Amino acid sequence: MVYFREYACEVSDFHGIKHIAGKGGLFRRLFWLLCFLSALGVFLWQTVLLFFFYFEDHHITKVDVSYESSLVFPAVTVCNFNKYRESALTEDDIKNVGIHLGIIDEDHNLIYPTLYTEEFQNKIASVNWTGVEEDDNYNMTDFQLRTGHQIDDMIIECTWRGEECEDEYFTHIFTHLGNCYTFNKYSSDSDLLTSPAAGPANGLKLMLDIETEEYVPSNDLDGGASDSGVMVMVHDATEPPYVKEFAMPVGPGFHTFISMRHESITALPSPYTECETDGDIEHYDHYSLQACRIECETNIVVEACGCKLIEQPGTEPNCNPNTTHECAHPQLVDAIHGVSEFGSCNCGSPCKAEVYPITMASTKLRSAFLEKIFQEKTSFDHNASYIEENVVALSVYYEALNYETIEQIPAMDTYTLLATVGGNMGLFIGAGLLTLVQLLEYFLDEILSLCGITRDNERDEVAVFCGCRKKNKTDDSSKSPGDESNTNGQPLAWTTA
Repeated sequence: MVYFREYACEVSDFHGIKHIAGKGGLFRRLFWLLCFLSALGVFLWQTVLLFFFYFEDHHITKVDVSYESSLVFPAVTVCNFNKYRESALTEDDIKNVGIHLGIIDEDHNLIYPTLYTEEFQNKIASVNWTGVEEDDNYNMTDFQLRTGHQIDDMIIECTWRGEECEDEYFTHIFTHLGNCYTFNKYSSDSDLLTSPAAGPANGLKLMLDIETEEYVPSNDLDGGASDSGVMVMVHDATEPPYVKEFAMPVGPGFHTFISMRHESITALPSPYTECETDGDIEHYDHYSLQACRIECETNIVVEACGCKLIEQPGTEPNCNPNTTHECAHPQLVDAIHGVSEFGSCNCGSPCKAEVYPITMASTKLRSAFLEKIFQEKTSFDHNASYIEENVVALSVYYEALNYETIEQIPAMDTYTLLATVGGNMGLFIGAGLLTLVQLLEYFLDEILSLCGITRDNERDEVAVFCGCRKKNKTDDSSKSPGDESNTNGQPLAWTTA
C-alpha cells in the first residue's frame, strides 16, 4: 500500500479516511475506522436492498382526473334474449333447423306444444312434411337475419340528447344472441357522437319492445329461454361487443338507468404485469379482451368443425345447420366454459384500454300511463299488461363530464435507482461519482507499483502538507523557483524502478 497515505490525506473525499491515515493515536484511528466501516456497511446494506427492489419490478399506480367540455360517447350494444321469432319461422326453417333447436322431433311434432301459440301449433300440424326438402347447405346467415328480432319492431322510441335518433346511429351485428344492434359504432365514414354534459338529458334513451309473444323456447347455445329482456353492453366504439359474457341484463316493465364513467387505463407490459401489448389479433384493428375471446373461440370452432359460426370473423365457410348445432355450438359452449379439448382462451387484459364502468338503477314503469302516451304519439298500440311484460326503457348517460387516467409507472426506474444510490453514498460515506474515479486512480497506482512502475517522490510533499511527516529544510535547497525537475534533475514523469 505505497500510496495509501497520499490517497487518504490529499485525494480521497471519503468521510473519515483522513482521520484513519493522518495524525492521532491508535485509539483515535480505530474509532474513525469503526465509524467509517459502520457507515460503509449501512450504505452497502441499503444498496443491496435497493437493487433487490429494482429487479423485483414493482410498480405504482398514478390516477389523474381530467375535466372536459365534452366526451366521446361509447358504443351501446343491445340484444334480445330471444334469438328467433316464432312468426318468422318458415316450413323450410323448421325442416332444416327445427330438430337442432329442440322445436320438433324426428316425426315433425312439437316437443313442447304448450309453449307455443295456438297459431304456431296449427301451422306445424298442417304442413305436409314429405313435400319439404332438407337442404344440407341451408343458409344460416339468411336464416338468422330473417328470423331474429328486427330493429324497426324492437325500437318504439329512441332519442339522443332529447332529439329523435337517426337511422345511421345503429349498426346491425351478429353475436351469440343473434341479431344485435350497436349504437354509435365506430366508422371511418362518420364521426362518433359526443356528449356535452352529464345526466340523462344528454345521453341515449330507448323504449324497446322485446316481443315476448315471439319467443321460441330453443335449446340454442346452452339455454337462456327462461329469461326475457335484453342484454346491454357499454363498450369502446372501436371494439367488438361480447354480449354473451360481458353484457348486463335488463328486464321489461322497468326504466333502467345506466350511468357511466370513462377510464383510460395504461398498464406496464412484462415484466411488470402480464398485460398484452399487441396480441395475436387478425380480424380487428387492435387488441382487446373481446377481440381476443372472439378470435380464440373462432379458431377452436374452425379446428374442431372445419367451419365457423355466422357471428364469427374470418373467411372460412359458415357451418350448415347440422354442423352448427352438432359441432360448432357444443364446441363454443366448451370454449366459453374453458373445457374445450381443442384449447383454451387465455386472453389477457390489454396494456391500454378505454373502459366505461357503469352503475345501474331501475324504477317501475307506469304501464297505464304509457299506454295512453303510446296511443297518442306512436303507432305502438298495446295495453298496460303488454307494456309491463314487453317494454324495456333504457337511459344511458355520463354521470360526470370527466374521465380518469389510470397509469402504471415503475416504482423505481434506472434513473431513480442511481439517484438513490448516489444520495445514500453521499449521506453515509460522503462519496460521489468522482470519488469513485479517485478510488480507481488509487488502485491503478498500487497495481503499477507492484509491477515496478512508480511515481516520483512528490508524495513526500503531500505527506508533509497533511502532517504525516515533517519537512526537511534541505528538501527544496537544490531547486530554483520554477524548476519542475526531480532530485535527479529529470522532469516529473512515470519512471521504472
